[in-house]
Formats: sequence, structure tokens, C-alpha cells
Amino acid sequence: MKKFIYLWGPVILFAALIFTMSSMSFSMEKDPFPLFDKAAHVLEYSAFAILLFRAFNGTLNGVNFFWVSLLTVTITLGYGISDEFHQSFVPSRMSDIKDLVADGAGAMVAITAMFIKRRLQGEGR
Repeated sequence: MKKFIYLWGPVILFAALIFTMSSMSFSMEKDPFPLFDKAAHVLEYSAFAILLFRAFNGTLNGVNFFWVSLLTVTITLGYGISDEFHQSFVPSRMSDIKDLVADGAGAMVAITAMFIKRRLQGEGR
């Protein structure tokens, strides 16, 4: 049980944080810089994907990098879809396919970073 909490606790907490942030109604007069919203999505979903990858990698023993990565990206995008759907019901928020693309880009950035890390550590051969 400790291993489950160690691996999946951060994933659950981060998913709850995303859900909570998506539930907030707000109006921002102007973004601090161009494409701020998209950059925030990329960073947010990169972090989520890294946590998911870590949890799957620790749970699914013997499954190779490709399948763990595919599962991670699929679940990350699935959560992004559910988040955009959820936002469509929140006042002053809207669902945007461009946000979903940014979520997917974040997942791919995370997987690429994990791939490079594994290569540099000699694990990816």
C-alpha cells in the first residue's frame, strides 16, 4: 500500500489540482505574454505526464519504454479531454481544442525528456 501511495498519490493530487484550477471562474484582462495560456498548458501537462510515467513505470514491471510512454500520453490526453469538457460548464471558461493540443504537446515534451534521460543514463539500449 505504501508503494501505491508513493507512486500514485502525486498523480491523484496533481489531477485534483488540475480539476480545481479548471473549476475556477476568472477573467484575465491580458495575458502576461503572448501564448501564456498555451505555455501554462504545456507545463501543466508535462508535469502530469512525468508523474504518470513515474507511476506506470513503477507499477508495470517489465513493460518496455514504448508501451509505458504510449499509455502515459494516452491517459494524459484523455485527462486533457475530460478537463476541456469540464471547463465547458464553468462560467467564464471555455473548451478549446488548442488547449488540448498544448496538453498533448506537454505530454510529448515529458516523454521526450524521459527518453533523453534514459539514453544519457544508459538505460535505453
